[in-house]
Amino acid sequence: MHFQDRWKRIIDELSPDRVTSVDELTERLGVSPATIRRDLNELDGLGYLLRVRGGAMRAESKAYKQASDERRSEGLQGQPGFLDTVITHAASKRAIARTALEFLTPGLSMIIDGGTTTYTMASMMPNEPFHVLTTSIAILQGLIARPKVKVTLPGGEFFREQSIILNPYEDGILQHFTAARMFIGCQAITRNGLLQTDGLLVQSERRLMERANEIIVLADSSKINASGSLAVCPLTKIDVLITDDGIAPDAVKWLSDAGIDVRIAERTAEDRNTPVPLPR
Repeated sequence: MHFQDRWKRIIDELSPDRVTSVDELTERLGVSPATIRRDLNELDGLGYLLRVRGGAMRAESKAYKQASDERRSEGLQGQPGFLDTVITHAASKRAIARTALEFLTPGLSMIIDGGTTTYTMASMMPNEPFHVLTTSIAILQGLIARPKVKVTLPGGEFFREQSIILNPYEDGILQHFTAARMFIGCQAITRNGLLQTDGLLVQSERRLMERANEIIVLADSSKINASGSLAVCPLTKIDVLITDDGIAPDAVKWLSDAGIDVRIAERTAEDRNTPVPLPR
């Protein structure tokens, strides 16, 4: 099941007035609990549902509004409530994606790794003569309507849970592709480097990085010092980080000290009022 189909199924399965548990969703969709938790966190950040302990509920429900109000009231004075955080995450993804487009020039050869922020970038790309290599089915679908953009997929096996194509061997088109830039998301970025929680993604991303001259990380500020168990690369491998203004000043310092060009994307009213579209 493609992740975009899985996301739609998850939203359809949610109850308007009760929490649907991770275990229920795992059984109904036939995927692992780790995959469901990751999907819920992503959909929560995009504003399509309310993530609560043990599961999630549908965003437009009365219970959602009540829980959101409760989470606001439990917060410290001056801190944003949950709905504000959801909007900020969605706006941040659009602002970060728009800033990433400034690194594109006609004829550029690039790698775009899978993820919601990189997908947002792909969905906002102009119809210009770019050459994109991606392992992500969603990004491929997002670029189909742009005939000037040449898209290359590496040969290999399709992994449904991650919705990526990965060649388990060393040969194939990837060995002959050279990119000026690679755009990549992450589960977390800490002093230990760029982190993920899925070993298959780590394997894929390390191979992709070897084919790019410049690594550009797209990560909203909630990913800074977040949890992640598997290192994709150290900070010294990252050239640019594009994030939002929620990043702490001390984080800007240790990232800059590692040689990373930290770009802070400015969110606009349009970013705040435009939801990130689910892939079709």
